[in-house]
Amino acid sequence: MQPSQQEHFWNTLIWPVLWPLLVVQATLVVLCVLVVWLVGWVSPGYASWSISLWLMLALLIGSSLNVAAFLMLVKSRAKHKEARLMQHLAELERHTRAITQQTSAASTPQAPALDELPMTPPFARIANVSRVLASLSTSMTDCSSSPQEESPSADEDAQVLRDDLHDQQQQVKRLLAGRDRAREESRLKSEYLGLLQRETDALFARLSEQLNSEVSEDCRANMLEVRERIADIRALLMNLVQDTDGQNEAYDTAPMATSLRVLVVDDGPVNLMLARQMLENHGLHVEGVSSAEQALERQQQSYFDLVFMDIFMPTLSGLEAARRWRKVEATQGGRKSVLVALTANADNMGQDECLSAGLDDLLTKPYQPDTLLGIIAKWFPDNQRISSGE
Repeated sequence: MQPSQQEHFWNTLIWPVLWPLLVVQATLVVLCVLVVWLVGWVSPGYASWSISLWLMLALLIGSSLNVAAFLMLVKSRAKHKEARLMQHLAELERHTRAITQQTSAASTPQAPALDELPMTPPFARIANVSRVLASLSTSMTDCSSSPQEESPSADEDAQVLRDDLHDQQQQVKRLLAGRDRAREESRLKSEYLGLLQRETDALFARLSEQLNSEVSEDCRANMLEVRERIADIRALLMNLVQDTDGQNEAYDTAPMATSLRVLVVDDGPVNLMLARQMLENHGLHVEGVSSAEQALERQQQSYFDLVFMDIFMPTLSGLEAARRWRKVEATQGGRKSVLVALTANADNMGQDECLSAGLDDLLTKPYQPDTLLGIIAKWFPDNQRISSGE
């Protein structure tokens, strides 16, 4: 491509400075010739070689000044053009670097890195950028002209995807097999716990029949204690069976906003744990103690709206604890707590003993979660969401 006439080096850099200087130089020569002619015409005898020498010296000095001015102007314009060239070259290098990064194409081994190009001469930088652009053009041409070369890479990616899919299918099969084994183990566990529950129910019924027969007082007391322990075991087995079968979801309700404070008094750690878990799951403030003495100590420290009191406990029974609880309330005055007995003896005699001791209600062991929550709904009807049916 032929360069434009206006962008030619001579027309751009030299000629705009040269022609004014040529005019000045021609004017100076004409002026010197005119002076010599005038001197010779005015006084022909006065003209000599000295005058001619001085005129030539003046002409030489003027020409030297013109040449110096010309060189200074050329240098100034050259610096200006060089600055513009370096600016455009820096922009070209920046755009080339961006294109190289976007296309992930590497520079040729002979060309220095673009980050080091400002330390090299301008023509070397231009040549290096040209080689980089040529390399990019070649790589893009190869990619567009030979798409068949990409097929091996695509096949490898497809193979990797197939291998991953196969591995995931194997993992799904292992998970399904593990789920089936877990279901079988859960079924066996449920059957085993159900068998234990039926055996304890039969033993509990047998002890109840023996209590209804004529037995001595010592034997009766021992049998009542044994039946209480069996009732605790029945409650534990019942909750385990429900957890295994997933029946506990039927009465699992959302926590309610309530300020009820509940105290559970039971010397059996299993019953104490189960009762607290059931009530805390419904947002109640629950505390638990394992003896009647501890319950009476907590009465002195805090007020409880509801107290679940186990009847058969060592050292101090639940009936005696209820009497002392009511006595303290009568002395201090104020609100009374609702006392509910936890016992396996649900006959009329047992109910009369509980009511005469100051207890308000009776809950038979083993109790279901909905039965436990039904007691609260009965005595505190303002808490509508406590019912398991809500």
